[in-house]
Amino acid sequence: MLTLNAVSLIIYFGIIALALYLYSKNDRGSFSQINLSNVTFNKIYTFFLPAALIIIGTALRIYKLTQIPLGLHQDEASIGYEAYILSVFGIDRDGNRYPVYPITYGSGGGSPLMIYINAITTFLFGSSPVTLRALPAVLGAATLIISFFLIKKLSSESFSDSSERLTLQYISGEYLWLPIVYLCIISLSPWHIMLSRWSLDSNTAPFFVLTALFLFVLGGKAQKEATSFENIGTLFKRKDRKKRQSLSASDTQATLLFAFSALFYSLTLYSYGAATIIIPVHLVIMCVIFTKRHRMTRLQVTTGVVVFLIFSSPLLIFYVVNALNLPQITTPLFTITKFTAKRSIFVSGSGMLLSVLQNLLVIIKNLSIGSSAEQILNYIPGFPPLLAFTFPVTLLGMFLSILRLRNGEFIDQVIASLFIPSFIFGLFVEEDITRMVMIFIPVIYYLARGYIFIVNEFVTLEKNTPNKFIHYLAIFGKAIAPAVFLISAILFSRTYFTDFNRLSRDAYMPGYGEACAYADNITKDDSIIYSTYEHVSAPFMIALYYTKTSPTDFIKTVHYKDPTAEFRIADSFTNFRFGLPEDFAENVVSYLDEGNTFILHKTQADTIKNAPGYDPEALSINYFGDFFVISKRP
Repeated sequence: MLTLNAVSLIIYFGIIALALYLYSKNDRGSFSQINLSNVTFNKIYTFFLPAALIIIGTALRIYKLTQIPLGLHQDEASIGYEAYILSVFGIDRDGNRYPVYPITYGSGGGSPLMIYINAITTFLFGSSPVTLRALPAVLGAATLIISFFLIKKLSSESFSDSSERLTLQYISGEYLWLPIVYLCIISLSPWHIMLSRWSLDSNTAPFFVLTALFLFVLGGKAQKEATSFENIGTLFKRKDRKKRQSLSASDTQATLLFAFSALFYSLTLYSYGAATIIIPVHLVIMCVIFTKRHRMTRLQVTTGVVVFLIFSSPLLIFYVVNALNLPQITTPLFTITKFTAKRSIFVSGSGMLLSVLQNLLVIIKNLSIGSSAEQILNYIPGFPPLLAFTFPVTLLGMFLSILRLRNGEFIDQVIASLFIPSFIFGLFVEEDITRMVMIFIPVIYYLARGYIFIVNEFVTLEKNTPNKFIHYLAIFGKAIAPAVFLISAILFSRTYFTDFNRLSRDAYMPGYGEACAYADNITKDDSIIYSTYEHVSAPFMIALYYTKTSPTDFIKTVHYKDPTAEFRIADSFTNFRFGLPEDFAENVVSYLDEGNTFILHKTQADTIKNAPGYDPEALSINYFGDFFVISKRP
């Protein structure tokens, strides 16, 4: 893949340079001018091709969902356990009744929206890895549908705002192909495929952001259509004041759409902490854009703000309580919790400038070659999050979008309203691919716009040249950049579905949860289950989820290594002990004779076999993935 990425980079730079040269030579004055209302497209492009991409994208997100990745990550287990005990017992693992924000590890680590939606699915379908991973997979597939219709609607709205008559080729590129290309990129990109296949709180954020944005755009369209005659207000004289006021009034349907948009935007705040800063700034910019374009009235702005504040107020109070170190608020119905430890991801101090530059480098790496510092959870080495070293095309699309912004293009203003706060936020936090979840949405648009520009220039050459050789060369030129992307997508999918379990064994700990459940089932209450720390991370969380330990038993027996640490890690609860005895190698048989049980990694099998007094006939050994449970035979 390193070779392919290097070759892709050379190809992309060459194709971009040639496309820019063709652009400088094209005579656009000779194009025929038409209106969008006069254009119809074949259903292959308006229905069947988008549907095929959505089906393929959905399959990539749900195929062998519980087997790839194999096992469970500790953050998934944390969300799953919290959802389970809230649905069954009505409290979290700290004993708080329906907390506005479950503090999980002490300083967060599991945003409330993912936990509470999982609590609902757990109540309906039971607690299992299937229900736990179904949510991001289903919402990931739904994101593909929403993103396609959003870009399509934004494109058509840009046309409707344009006073110029447009060429058929331009309309085809903007209205027909731009949504399809955006859909293709998000459907096949490693970033969104991997994000949709495991349960982390931030992984549902794209769905809620895009849905909220789509409702906002629909509201603007409804308001504009309801007051369309306002554009010819000069026909009314000043004495027709009542008529003009009625035309500028808030449309009921539009107001409802804006209210629902505000509801989804407020839910986005509960999906991931980064949204708390990015979304309000994005909304301010959006309100300015829409009011200036007469797509939103003051009443609708006020309605949206009220709805947004009502539904986000519990979370805002939670942040105030923690920021000002106020007492926790406990009521019979819910709890506004308080972190047990403070955590700051923002850069500050004398080294802030250096930190900002480092964060900028992380952003660039994740949008280009991929950052080698990222965990295997979100990044497979050799496969950049947006594939095939597409960054030059992204930069081209970003430059073109800036030019369009200067011309007041509606779609580019809307996209910039999300990109600007996401980018600025990324500069001032300890950035990684998880915290970049918002910025990928506009960046995919820039990548799609870059592809559209390149292909459009070669299509123009293809149609206008009388030379057959140049004609076929143009066909090759328009196909090569998308082809490289598709080839890389195929290679990524093959690698993910064949090798990812091998690459991610330590992250997902296959078999460990089942081993914990089995050990808990066979061990008496007065005996101890000793768990290895080899090739596991936060094993107490996996054990909690798979054993379905009641929260009251956990609270009574849990012992944290450091209760005030940024991330509280338990070294014991009930009869589980995480970490082996110091004399394990010498006295393991004695521990087993006392009725205790051990959960070990397969690499520790030789230690057992070489232990003094080892008798395989007297021991029961059961394997679960990479782990095994050893106990005394009854």
